[in-house]
Amino acid sequence: MERTVGKHDPLAIALKKISYGFYILTTRQDGEKLSQRTEDYYAAGLVSWVTQCSFDPPMISVAVQKQSDLNETISKSRVFALNVLGKADLPMISPFSKKTAVEPGRLNGYAFEEGQTGAPVFKSVPAYLECRVKEIIHSQADHVIILGEVVHVEVMNADAEPLIEWETEYHYGG
Repeated sequence: MERTVGKHDPLAIALKKISYGFYILTTRQDGEKLSQRTEDYYAAGLVSWVTQCSFDPPMISVAVQKQSDLNETISKSRVFALNVLGKADLPMISPFSKKTAVEPGRLNGYAFEEGQTGAPVFKSVPAYLECRVKEIIHSQADHVIILGEVVHVEVMNADAEPLIEWETEYHYGG
C-alpha cells in the first residue's frame, strides 16, 4: 500500500480514529530462562492495542512490540497481568513508556504486589486481569499478538472511568 507521509496520511488519520484505552502490561520471569540476564526479571510497559477476544474461556489479546523485553519475558514466563488504567492514572503513562526501573516492591516508582500468577499487579488502578498465555501470533509485522486466558481478576474501583487515548496528549499508532 502506498502512503502519503506526514499529517495528511489517510492511513494514519483512519487508524487514529480507532479508540484505545491505556493499560500497563506486566510480567515476571526467573533470570536463568532469559537470553539477556541471569537474575529474576520484571518487565512492564504501556500498551493500548488490547481487546477481549473470547467469552468462553474468557480471553484477551494484546499487541506487544516484537523487539522488546516485555515480549521476551512474557514468551518465557507464559503469564502476564493487564492493569487497567483509570483517568486518575494519567501520571503512569510517561514512566511506563520507558524502560522498566525496578526497586524492591516498585516498578517505575509505583508500588506493586505479585499476583496469583506471579505477574506484578497494581492495587492503585481500577482493575487488573491476570492471564496465562494460550498463544503468541508471529508475523512479518513489528508487533506480536499475545492471546491470554484470564485466570484471575480483581476490581478495586468499579466506578472509575477508563483512561482513553483520545482524552490525552499521548497517541500510539497511525
